Amino acid sequence: MEPAHLLPRQLQLFAVGTLLAMLGWVLWLIRSRRLSLRDSLIWVLLTGTALALVIFPSTLVAVSHLVGAEVPANALFALGFVYVLLNLLSATISISGNAERLRRLTQECALLRGELEELRARVGEGAGRGGPSADQRP
Repeated sequence: MEPAHLLPRQLQLFAVGTLLAMLGWVLWLIRSRRLSLRDSLIWVLLTGTALALVIFPSTLVAVSHLVGAEVPANALFALGFVYVLLNLLSATISISGNAERLRRLTQECALLRGELEELRARVGEGAGRGGPSADQRP
């Protein structure tokens, strides 16, 4: 199949517009600090790759020959599947790291709460032995 006829012009323009909108949205999320640079890297790289495949369909033909797919659409579907899997893996790694940090912070918070209660108990004992009571402090 000839690369020029691989993607109809309307579909190609729609895909380019959609991918550019997605790339713009990711960049906006980065600028507004709703998405970290580290987490957005996989989105930017994979969206740029998808954009290159849509703009240059001959690249898709070359990739399909490289992976042994007879129909470039099958290679495109497989690449789309890999795209989703890589984004899912990236999100899973990020969530896993956050869960570990949250567990550690929870443990530290529990230790600090225990120390605080111990200090309050000591202060309460000292107040009972002739020190100023809570009512007498300024």
